Amino acid sequence: MKTRKQKKGKRSVLCTDSVKWLESHHGLDAIVTSIPDMSEVGLGYDKYIEFLRNAARLCMNAVKDKGYAVFLQTDRKHNGWLDKAYLIQDEAYKLGLRLIWHKIALRTDVGKTDLYRPTYSHMLCFSKVGPIGKPVPDVVERGSISYGNAFGVEAVKLVVRYLKANGVKTIHDVFVGSGTTLAVANFYGLNAMGIDIDEEQCKKARVFKL
Repeated sequence: MKTRKQKKGKRSVLCTDSVKWLESHHGLDAIVTSIPDMSEVGLGYDKYIEFLRNAARLCMNAVKDKGYAVFLQTDRKHNGWLDKAYLIQDEAYKLGLRLIWHKIALRTDVGKTDLYRPTYSHMLCFSKVGPIGKPVPDVVERGSISYGNAFGVEAVKLVVRYLKANGVKTIHDVFVGSGTTLAVANFYGLNAMGIDIDEEQCKKARVFKL
């Protein structure tokens, strides 16, 4: 018996300033993204905190009330702890968004240490009125990565499956990097759009496949 072939999602990548793009776009189904690390944007600590908060706020404002904003972030050790998860949740609280769930993706084996950042990453999902849906695992292996600061494929698969189950048809990654989120979205038959200011990353994101 023949199995039904899964419909392939469409993909587009726009090479432009993500922050400026976000300022003029609203009503999106879902954003799944990793706000760039301090080392990637070349900002000092205080300016980076402003950048992170502003980017998170813009992402949450860009999704429709029933939509979802998902952040895949790894904290940093910087004269203590740069707590990205707290900063993003604080912006969500100010905007009146609910934290739908907070998952953990393991970056390495339990019991190991990393001098510069924790051995786990955060997965934070927010929505104003979107359904909570069925539960998904709280702790997952991140899976393979396409470059040092990329999020793991298996963790992104969990996010995309959840969004698809809750009616999302199109996913935007507004700091697209090498395109992991786009590739996973397409793998599950969803349309995907990526935005990034880095031309080399945009080239990779246009062709990256699982």
